Amino acid sequence: MKQINAKKIIQELKEKLDTKLNETQIIELRNIYINKYVAPIYQELKTAPLNEKKEIGNFVNIFKNEINTLIDEVLNNLKIEKENTLHKVDYDINIDNVNVAWGTLTPITLITNEILSFFQKLDFQILNGEEVVKTKYNFDNLNIDIKHPARSYQDSFFINLSTMLRTHCTSTTAEVLDANKNRDIRMVTYGNVYRNDEDDATHSHQFNQIDILWAREGLNLQNLKWLITKLLKYLFGEKVQTRFRLSYFPFTEPSFEVDISCTNCHGKGCSMCKHTGWIEILGAGMLHENVMKASNVNIKTILAAGLGIDRLAILKYGFSDIRDLYSNDFRILNQFKKVS
Repeated sequence: MKQINAKKIIQELKEKLDTKLNETQIIELRNIYINKYVAPIYQELKTAPLNEKKEIGNFVNIFKNEINTLIDEVLNNLKIEKENTLHKVDYDINIDNVNVAWGTLTPITLITNEILSFFQKLDFQILNGEEVVKTKYNFDNLNIDIKHPARSYQDSFFINLSTMLRTHCTSTTAEVLDANKNRDIRMVTYGNVYRNDEDDATHSHQFNQIDILWAREGLNLQNLKWLITKLLKYLFGEKVQTRFRLSYFPFTEPSFEVDISCTNCHGKGCSMCKHTGWIEILGAGMLHENVMKASNVNIKTILAAGLGIDRLAILKYGFSDIRDLYSNDFRILNQFKKVS
């Protein structure tokens, strides 16, 4: 190996770097020293005798690392110096800005957080899920027949024949079931869902849902009633009464509509409850056998429920028009500052 005074070269490099070079000049200097002093040694290493390769290799690696370390240190110091210069300001950033108003959480976020908090205490898994889903999970695996009105373009938003915007959070539930066929599951899915509706006081093309699933051998309708009743009392107070009515949903059997005693008249009858004393609040049931077969689920007892967050927010906070939930009207939002 040709004799190279590495210490002298490194000292020479240090002196050049002390001349306040800019970033481009420093990088150019690195390239010059690597090409002038390091590259020839690597070329020599290729043809060196075997008994010398180790010594030459160690030398060139140490030499190259010294150059790079020195250059990197100078570049890093230059970067820090630039950042400190950029952050120098001629005003006191600690002065309060009196024009900034504190915001608040929306009614939808508030009630969603309440519901999720309830299920987190019961150790349920919380999922948001994809909003663009396969029709397999939105319809096929949920026992929703090809002739069902929801599968038409007039009722749902399709991207293509096999992909769509989810019409309910149960699509995510079906996907999780498909991936966890034999495992006990406690999960809640929440988020936006989409229907091809005209927006009015009670309908929206986009709204929010929560889907609940509890899969474990030995569950029964008593467990379902206990879970739903506890949730509704958690949201509306211990005095609220619940009522379960037989109903029909494609993905549950038996299926129930669940009502609560009117929060406005407390069961006496008013315009809000149409003078019945009861308000329909959610749907629930035992997961249908066809749904379990579609995902090859071996667990035989699975509880399921679904509820509209927007509807709950309207009832809990006294709204009369669903569009007010999405208006971002500060006169409305400011009423919820104490709540959030």
